Amino acid sequence: MESKEKPSRLTVYLPEKPRAELLKIAQDTGISQSQLVVMATLSLIANYREKGHAIFSELLGVSSQFNDK
Repeated sequence: MESKEKPSRLTVYLPEKPRAELLKIAQDTGISQSQLVVMATLSLIANYREKGHAIFSELLGVSSQFNDK
């Protein structure tokens, strides 16, 4: 059964390079940037539930790749 609850809003600040990549993915897939962020968040939650804190070492490696370029 679907929830009738109104989704809450969250403002997220992204560095320019990941933001541009997100825009390209949205354009390539036809999925809105907001929906992509929701999908990524749900994936993060599911991975955290399954693997716990171990997922962050991998995620931090990805984050540093965007900042180094």
